[in-house]
Amino acid sequence: MKKTAFVLLLTIFASSAYAQSIAAQQSTTTTPTKAAPAAKTVEQRAEEITNGMSRNLRLNAEQTKKLYVINLESMKQAEKAKVKHKNDPRKTVQQMDIISQTRLSQVKDILSPAQFQQYQERREEKMGVPREVRSNPAARQQSPMNEENN
Repeated sequence: MKKTAFVLLLTIFASSAYAQSIAAQQSTTTTPTKAAPAAKTVEQRAEEITNGMSRNLRLNAEQTKKLYVINLESMKQAEKAKVKHKNDPRKTVQQMDIISQTRLSQVKDILSPAQFQQYQERREEKMGVPREVRSNPAARQQSPMNEENN
């Protein structure tokens, strides 16, 4: 009698454990899995950046078109630099700096002085430049960030 009760309990435990494992497998296979979002194309990223600039700086249609071309070209150049210098991070950083400076110069030519000032402030804010340095051009010359580049 004890053996029969033991076998009966063992069977119940085994079947319930098996049922739980089957349920777990079914729940993972029946729920749709979220696919990883596809990487955005260079064109999509350039458009997002341009749209953000257009909203924040209140650009007109002509400025928006010109900035899209600049943003797209800069991003294409950056992608090429990453591929070309993938084994030399220092060279990649140098290329990115050149691309960034060229882009900044082109952006300045398109924006009004007030728009460019606002653009610079937002850019520096995103880069983490301290507020004292942002509001004081003399402090920019003496900031530790500039000393590293010299």
